[in-house]
Amino acid sequence: MTSGWSWFIIIVSLANIAGAWWLLKANAQTTIPKSEGPDTGHVWDEDLTELNSPLPRWWYWLFVLTVVWGLGYLVFYPGLGNFAGVLGWSSAGEHQAEVDRADTEYGPIFARYFNMP
Repeated sequence: MTSGWSWFIIIVSLANIAGAWWLLKANAQTTIPKSEGPDTGHVWDEDLTELNSPLPRWWYWLFVLTVVWGLGYLVFYPGLGNFAGVLGWSSAGEHQAEVDRADTEYGPIFARYFNMP
């Protein structure tokens, strides 16, 4: 991959994570009490009114955890262009490890049949 595409992927990936973080922070900061909020004007079945209430705290912290996990994933595994990640994992390396393991396990079994007509 060229360095231009690598930087494009890096910028888009980090911009998406930054956008998710901004969206979370912009919508989580409110002074509305949890039980009530301003009326959004949406009414169903003549008496069911939608309120503009903040996110539940467990949902907020799950979103924060998701953003942190995404950043951690991009640090440890490949996902930022040409950056191979701290662990140096690759799908080609994983495939080769599986092939080597299968050859070790099944090689003696198939060796008997290799030269048979």
